[in-house]
Amino acid sequence: MKIGELISMGEEVAGNSKKSGLYGDIFYSSDEYQNWLAIAIRFMDSNFPGDTDTLRFRELAENANGFGNEVYHPLIAILKAFEKLPPTPQNDDILPIISNVCLNFNKFDVNIKRRYANRETITIKDEYDVQDSMLSILKLFINDIRPEDYVPSYAGGNSRVDFLLPLHGIVIETKMTNKNLSDKQIGEQLIIDFERYKQLKDYSHLICFVYDKDSHIRNPHGLITDLEKLSDENMRVTVYISPL
Repeated sequence: MKIGELISMGEEVAGNSKKSGLYGDIFYSSDEYQNWLAIAIRFMDSNFPGDTDTLRFRELAENANGFGNEVYHPLIAILKAFEKLPPTPQNDDILPIISNVCLNFNKFDVNIKRRYANRETITIKDEYDVQDSMLSILKLFINDIRPEDYVPSYAGGNSRVDFLLPLHGIVIETKMTNKNLSDKQIGEQLIIDFERYKQLKDYSHLICFVYDKDSHIRNPHGLITDLEKLSDENMRVTVYISPL
């Protein structure tokens, strides 16, 4: 669907859903209108994630059914503005960079140790080292990275997100395997993380990076396949394991 088609659909649906109140005031209310609002929210989130006007559109559209022109006209105006001068979708632009960082993270770990005259260097021993290193690398390419933000409780507990990329609608979660954290445990943790992160408004892509430094994961391709199957209409899941 193109944005022009979405606008035309909205105008037609609004015409069919237009009603008059007791005092002659106009409002729009119907299941058809509610469905169009849901489609429009999804379209904007998918094509222009993190944009200020996308967030404004969602805020208006979520409660637009039953309201009048004071909500409907701004919605159409935002869509028409995007049609005439759409922002550059940033999500797809940054994905190849994140992919390269994740898939080549082990090369970084190996080469950072090879310092002149054996000078002190970074030693990646645990998940916190992975997080710090990943944040430093990503900062070369992304200005707005927000580390360790709380997400809503799920199954009785709270969780922290490793990194939020608000301009791209991306959540990044990092893990590092050890003898007590391999395929099964990693899978179970990320399934729980996925359910928590789905509650994050304005984020639609979860990227899971697993650093398997000492090859504790027996079937990395199987783990990637199983976890990426969690993807649904609200949250896409991409999994990277390094080295693979």
